[in-house]
Amino acid sequence: MKVIICGAGEVGKTLAQHLLKEDNDITIIDQSEENLKEIKEHLDVNTYVGFGSQPTILDKAGAKNAEMLIAVTQSDEVNMIACEVANSQFNIPLKVARIRDQHYLDPDYESLFSKNQISVDLIISPETEVAEAIRRRLIAPGAFEIIPFSDKKVVLLGIKVENNYPHLNKQISKIQDDLDELKMNFLSIFRKEKIIIPDENEKIKLGDSVYIIADTNNLHKVMDFFGHEETKANSVVIVGGGNIGVSLAKRLEESKFGANTKLIELNKERAENISAELNDTLVLNGSSLDLEILQEAKISDTETIISVTNQDEVNILTSLLAKKQGCKKAISLANDTTYRSILEPLGIDDVLSPQAITVSRILSYIRKGNIKQVYSLREGEGEVIEADAVEASSLVNKKISDLKLPTGIKIGAVIKNDNEVHITNPNLEINDGDRIILFSLSKMIKKVENLLSVRFRFY
Repeated sequence: MKVIICGAGEVGKTLAQHLLKEDNDITIIDQSEENLKEIKEHLDVNTYVGFGSQPTILDKAGAKNAEMLIAVTQSDEVNMIACEVANSQFNIPLKVARIRDQHYLDPDYESLFSKNQISVDLIISPETEVAEAIRRRLIAPGAFEIIPFSDKKVVLLGIKVENNYPHLNKQISKIQDDLDELKMNFLSIFRKEKIIIPDENEKIKLGDSVYIIADTNNLHKVMDFFGHEETKANSVVIVGGGNIGVSLAKRLEESKFGANTKLIELNKERAENISAELNDTLVLNGSSLDLEILQEAKISDTETIISVTNQDEVNILTSLLAKKQGCKKAISLANDTTYRSILEPLGIDDVLSPQAITVSRILSYIRKGNIKQVYSLREGEGEVIEADAVEASSLVNKKISDLKLPTGIKIGAVIKNDNEVHITNPNLEINDGDRIILFSLSKMIKKVENLLSVRFRFY
């Protein structure tokens, strides 16, 4: 299938990497010849220099034969026009646009994006997605990842194993003996930049980042099991009054989260405008790197600081400074993915990647057929996939113990027709119509296709 990606930034590059694994024909358009040259050195893609919104450039890129256009440039307007040109001039079936400016997303103007207006099939707002991801993390403070699956019946949790975990260095088989009625399963482990698909003999070690699939009703019990007895944050400081910071503050207000929330914004005029928008959030004008401002925000008594400015370095330094002043937890936005590996040892509890969140959202939407949801882990090293078992599948009418799953694939949970969540065990049988939650290394996607008897093709 032919896919055109407008934008050679981190999101465009990561999407291309994913789609290439599934034998798609990818063309990337960008204004920067240097960016395209760098991508061309690492990926087998076609490239064109120019604006993806220009019909002549799209024509040269093969738009007449394309089945999908994904516009993720830095300009909302270019993304929107690219989708409209793709629709009106080339009849490309599926069009995805990244849109950051929240004014375009005002519910009063939702008809703007329709077949008769600007033809966009999927709108991605990274700021909105990131704000929601942070809100979910505040509900379960001990988790660095919390993603709902299957209409929120099941949740994917990322948990860092710390000294307070009572089952350190135990084999998973022994840990499972202590679970009682707790519905959870170990999907994958990241250990010193190495990814592990754990079997029953694997031991859980200090410093591991483990990904757990669990019944949502057991969320807080699972956190307790890992030694995290923290309740939701009662005091929060948000740093950065951009789209993410304001969106998060509004979500906390609207959801009646109940936390004492403050927001620090450097620009005075922007701070005044934000203050008028928010009802229960105290807005402070100043630099988050100024100790006096942090003290005014009562940072030493704050449970969680969330640094979401558009400068990674400011986010990182603010988080470290706040922790030094006594703040219990720091969440930091990092657009540069190379920062992830160095930030955890420095004491930053949670690093958010807008690119990873955006890519997962797009992949989840464009999968076809029985694939219901996809979430990408650690910049695409693995994927958690939600899919329906169909009668033609080699999984159906077999027990888990009889499946002989390839290395790199693990089924975590099955939701039966009665909506009951079943954590996989050797005797569990998969039937036609069951909903499956599984983990797969990205390089094993073809094997997953074979297991599910579906093609990971696109609309």
